[in-house]
Amino acid sequence: MRFLMALGLLLAGSAGAQEVYRCGNSYSSEPCKNAKTIDVTPAVSNPDGPLTQLIYLCKRPDKTELWWIDRPCSRERWNLVESARVPSNVDWNTQLAIAKRKRASNARQASESSNRNYSAAPSLSRSNESLCDEINQRVESLDSAARGGGSACKMEWTREERQSARDQQFRAGC
Repeated sequence: MRFLMALGLLLAGSAGAQEVYRCGNSYSSEPCKNAKTIDVTPAVSNPDGPLTQLIYLCKRPDKTELWWIDRPCSRERWNLVESARVPSNVDWNTQLAIAKRKRASNARQASESSNRNYSAAPSLSRSNESLCDEINQRVESLDSAARGGGSACKMEWTREERQSARDQQFRAGC
């Protein structure tokens, strides 16, 4: 009986669903030439809900390797490197693959952002004053990003970038 009720609700929901098309810079319910269908399904309303769980990337104090585990690192007296929210209804290997993919994506985005926003190697033709001003702006930007919050990986990257900028300030005599 429950199956039939669920099937009825599913069919009722899909019957009322309407496709949305992107036509150049506008959107329409009518397809146009070279229209692209847009996915308008609602986003997950609660990513921290019961269908997800945290897994943890930990480092043992006596080892150099990093380990993904399904419980907080502190329970094993290990150091937390990062955590990732993954679906709870899939097997461990899939959860692990998702977490690794998220970690690689975050690292790639952080690297691209760093390369785009700031040149790590200062040009010798610049005066120290302009270099110091640029580094100060970079530190302020990183401070603002840190106040905005984010994933553990993003916050760790922000901390490392800020430390690097402060080191550059010291070396430049700012």
